[in-house]
Amino acid sequence: MDYYQILEINRDATDAEVAQAYHKLALKWHPKLSNQDYNTTYHYFCKISEAYEVLSDVIKRTFFDKYGEEKLKEGFFANGNLKGGYSFQGNPETIFEKFFGTSNPFAALIDTNGSENHGTLFSHAFGAQNFSGISKPKDLEVKVDCTLNEIYNGCIKKVTYGRQVLNKDGRTTRQLIETKEIKIDRGIEQGQKIVFQELGNEQAGFNPSDLIFVVNQLAHSQFQRKNSDLIYVAKVSLANAISADPIQIITLDNRKLQVPVDSIITPKYVRVVENEGMPIFQKEQVYGNPYTFGHLHIRFEIQFPENLTEDQKQRIKNILNE
Repeated sequence: MDYYQILEINRDATDAEVAQAYHKLALKWHPKLSNQDYNTTYHYFCKISEAYEVLSDVIKRTFFDKYGEEKLKEGFFANGNLKGGYSFQGNPETIFEKFFGTSNPFAALIDTNGSENHGTLFSHAFGAQNFSGISKPKDLEVKVDCTLNEIYNGCIKKVTYGRQVLNKDGRTTRQLIETKEIKIDRGIEQGQKIVFQELGNEQAGFNPSDLIFVVNQLAHSQFQRKNSDLIYVAKVSLANAISADPIQIITLDNRKLQVPVDSIITPKYVRVVENEGMPIFQKEQVYGNPYTFGHLHIRFEIQFPENLTEDQKQRIKNILNE
């Protein structure tokens, strides 16, 4: 067996050239990267590993250059060491991992420094020590539309999304449609993220990314949210405004809230009802502990009549002059 021929290099190749040759051929013939049948691939993967194990070791290479493969495996050398013959241990995966700094062949394809990532079996002298680990693909973010009622009361949402997953061959991918139930806690805020670690997209040679659900609060027809407070615009007639009649509001949890009005309503009048706003979000709600709430700010939109009779005008004047 000619180790130089196996690695496709000249006999005077430098250590760096030996490493570069192994780098190229190990990635070509690694069983998880090669398109050829497993037996053929593994046979060449072992031969390449054996050749590199010999030629990357100065003592073994010197003995091989002088006496050839047969004598190398028979052994001896005495003071220059070697003695017992060399025998390949059938461990190409171990050699690969020592060289690249990872057992993952896909990770070995990553060039973290813009140069070839090759090394040696001893101290990774040619750059494998620069390998910085496996990075994640981009996180999968899924928008979750929630009504203000759902956020006020809390709910369980069924969310359907697509993510990229690996096929059984560990190399190619497919799109998979999944449905997941997620808990929407009371008072959760716009844009808040619910994270499921490493349940996102998959890609060969990488850890799965995170699956992130992003809360998207939908607009409400009557209430406007401002942090933990609610703003409600009550439409009242001129007569009700003048007489300061109480108003009734259907709350987000479907209660009928009677709000007394303690003075004549003007366009600038705002009635604040304490503890009738949004529940304040608690990441870990303790069972039995009551929620705290923001406030409800009621603004008024006075609806003026388009026409008044002279009698109606006079009656209004009389009321205001009393």
